[in-house]
Amino acid sequence: MNMNWRFSYLVSAIMLITFKSLQGKVQNRAFEMNQFNNTKNNDKSYMSDSIYLLSDTSIKKKIIEIAEVNIFRRFNPVKLTAGKLTYQVSKTALSSSANALEVLRKMPGVTIMSNGKISLNGQEGVQFLIDGKTSFLTGENLITYLTAMPASSLDIVELITQPDATLDAGGDARIINLKRNTKASNGIRAIMSSNVEQGKYNRMQHNIMVETTIKKVNLSNSYSYSKGRELVDISSIRYLDYDTKEINKDLLLDMDAIRKKDYINHYYNSTLDYNPNKNINAGAYVLLNNSRRIKDEEVISSFLYHHLQPDSIINTSNLLRHNFKNFSTGAYLIVNFDKDSKWENYIDRQNFTQSDQQVQWSDKFLEGKLQSEKQELVGHTEVQVKITTMQSKYQFNIISNLVSTFGGKYTHVNMRTRSFYEVYQNKQWQEDKQLSNAFGHAEKLKSLFIQLQYKTSESIILDMGLRYEDAAFNSLSANETDLNHEQLRSYKNFFPNMTMTYSMSSQQKLSFHYNRRVNRPNFRDLNPFVEINDPYLYEKGNPNLKPEFINNMELTWIFRNTYLLQFSYILKQDPISKSYNLDNNNRTVVMPMNLDYASGFGLRFNATSISPMRSWHIQANANLLYKNFQWITKDKVFHNSRLTPAIQLQNQLNLPFKANLEINCFLNGSTAEGQANISHLWSINSGLRKTFFQDKFTLYIYANDLFRSNRPNITFNGDVIKGKYQESYDSRAFGINLSYRLSKGGKNDPKNNNTGNRLEENNRISY
Repeated sequence: MNMNWRFSYLVSAIMLITFKSLQGKVQNRAFEMNQFNNTKNNDKSYMSDSIYLLSDTSIKKKIIEIAEVNIFRRFNPVKLTAGKLTYQVSKTALSSSANALEVLRKMPGVTIMSNGKISLNGQEGVQFLIDGKTSFLTGENLITYLTAMPASSLDIVELITQPDATLDAGGDARIINLKRNTKASNGIRAIMSSNVEQGKYNRMQHNIMVETTIKKVNLSNSYSYSKGRELVDISSIRYLDYDTKEINKDLLLDMDAIRKKDYINHYYNSTLDYNPNKNINAGAYVLLNNSRRIKDEEVISSFLYHHLQPDSIINTSNLLRHNFKNFSTGAYLIVNFDKDSKWENYIDRQNFTQSDQQVQWSDKFLEGKLQSEKQELVGHTEVQVKITTMQSKYQFNIISNLVSTFGGKYTHVNMRTRSFYEVYQNKQWQEDKQLSNAFGHAEKLKSLFIQLQYKTSESIILDMGLRYEDAAFNSLSANETDLNHEQLRSYKNFFPNMTMTYSMSSQQKLSFHYNRRVNRPNFRDLNPFVEINDPYLYEKGNPNLKPEFINNMELTWIFRNTYLLQFSYILKQDPISKSYNLDNNNRTVVMPMNLDYASGFGLRFNATSISPMRSWHIQANANLLYKNFQWITKDKVFHNSRLTPAIQLQNQLNLPFKANLEINCFLNGSTAEGQANISHLWSINSGLRKTFFQDKFTLYIYANDLFRSNRPNITFNGDVIKGKYQESYDSRAFGINLSYRLSKGGKNDPKNNNTGNRLEENNRISY
C-alpha cells in the first residue's frame, strides 16, 4: 500500500511537470484543436481544464487567459475540381498585370506560343468565353482583344475541361472563361496601371478602371490604350514530293521574310448592375474595341531547279493596313424565386467590322536576264459580322438531392465579305478576277438543354446532361471563275454528357466523365479570300469544310482538392487541319481541310500548391499526350503521330519587405498537329513584385522569354509538297508595370456580392 502511494505521487509529479511544459504549446495550437471555450463576450478566449491523476490525487482547476489569437493562413486562389480549375485573379497580385493575355500566361496549364496560339493542358483548339458567352474572335483578332483587355477588369478565370449541357457544344472540351469584375465596393474604387516593355522594339499599355456603388446600382468603367511594334523573322523551305510530275520533282522554293507590325489598340467596357431587392438582379453592358495594325513585310523567294544556284529570285514588299472594330452590347435579368430556384435570361449583340488594304510590289529576276519583271498588286477587303444570341435557363431543386437546370439558346450569325484586287500590267490597272471575290455566310443555331445532378448517397454524385442543337448554314460565294456557288447545310445532333463522382474519403475523389462535342469551322476558315504573302505563297479559307465531331472520356483522381491525376482519351471524326497544296502555277496554297480521323490519349498531373519551404510556393502542370492523325488523298494513306511530354512550373518566392520573386517556365516536346509537326519549345519568364503604401501601389519588373527559346519550328508533309517553316519573334522583352489602387467608401456588403453576377456561369458546371 505504501509503495502504491509513493508510485502514484511519482506518476502525478511526472504528469504535472509534463503538463506545465506542454502548456505553452497548447496555447499556441489550441485554435487548431478546437478546444477553446468562449465564455466571455469581450472577444477574449478562455480555457479551463481539470486533470485528475488518480482517484485520490488531483490538480486544481486553473484558468488561463489568452488575450489575443492571431491566425495566419496562406490564401490559395486556385480551386480544383475534376472538370474545372478556377483562379480568383481579383484577389491576387495578377490583377496588377498589364492585360488579360499576360494573366493567361500565368494560368496553370495554359501555354501561349510566340505566334499567338493558345493551348490548354498541352492541347490546342481552346474556345474562349467572355462572361460565359461565346467569343467568335480567333487568331490575331483574339490576341489583339486579350492584349487590349486590362487585367484589373478580370475577376475569375475558369479553365474548363468537362463542360456540361448548359454550355455550347462547340469546341474540343477545352474552354477558357474570362469573368469580368463587376462586384464593386460600396463607395468608389479606382485602379490605374501603366506598363512599358522593351524587346527589340518598344511596347506600352495604360489602363484605368473606376467602380462605384450608389445605393442599389453598381457601375464599372474601364479603358485601355496600347501601342507598340512587333517583329517576326520567317524562313521556309518548300519542295515537291518525288512522286509528282517528273518535270517538277527537283523544284525547291526558299523564302525568307521579315515582318514588322505597328499597332494601336483602344478598349472600353462599361457595365451597369441594378439590384432592386434580394431576389432580382438586372444589368447591361457596352464594349468597344478598336484596333489598327500596319504590317510592313520584306520577302525574298528563290526558285531552284536541278542545281544549287537559283533560277529565279523574287523580291516582294507587302504593306497591309488593317482596321478592326468590335462593338458589343447586351443585358441580363436574374430572378431568384427562393433559395432553390433561379431563372436567368440574357440577350447579346456583337458587331465586328474589318477593313484591309494591301499593296504589294514584286521584282522577279530570271537567270540570264539583266532586267527584272515588275509587278504591282493592290487589294481591298471588307468584312462585317453580326451576331445575336439569346438564352434562358431555369434552375431548381426537384427534391433535396436532385438539382435540375434546363433551358434554350438561339444564335444567329450573318457574315458579309468582299475583296477586290487589281494588278498593274501593260501600263494599266486591271482587275485580278481570280483573287476578287464576294462571300456571304449565315448561321442559325437553336439549342435545348437539360442538366441533372443527383446525389445518390453521401459518397456518390451523378451528373447527366443532354443538349440538342439544330444548326443551319447558308454560304454563297461568287467570282468570275465560280459564279453563285451556294451551299446549304443543316445538322441536327444530340450531345450527351455524364459525370460520376465517388468520394473515397474526405480527402479523395474519383470521377469518370464522358461528353460528345462538335467543332464547327470558324469564319476565318470558311472565308475563301486569299491572303498573299508573295506571288507563290497564298493562304485562304475553305467554304467546303465539314464540322468535326469529338468524343471525350476522362478518369480523374483528386487528393485534398490540391492534386489531380487524370487519364483521358479523345476521338475525332473529320478533324480540321491546315493543308499544304500546289496549284497549277506552282504556288503553295495553305488552306484548312478535313482529315479522316484523329485520336489520342493522355496522362495529366496538376498540383495547385506545393510548398518545399514556407516562402516558396509552386504550381505544377504536367502532361504526356499521344496524338495520331490519318488522312487519305487519292489512293494514298498518310499518318502523323507523336508522343508529347509537356510541363509547366510556376514558382513564387516570398522575399522580405513584401516583395515576391516569380520564375515561370514551360517545356513542350515535339507534337503532331494534322499534317504538321511542331518541334520542342521552352521558355523561362521571371518577375519581381513589390508593394508600397499599405499595398496600394505595386511595382512589377519582369523579363519574358529570357533565352529567346520560344521559336516555333514546323515541318509539314502534304500529299504533293513538303517543307519546313521557322518563326522567330521579338519575344524576349524586359518591362516594368506600375499599378495604383484608390478606394473611398465603406467595405463590401456581403449581401450585394451577387450583383453583376452575369448568368453566374459557375453554376453551369455542377461539381
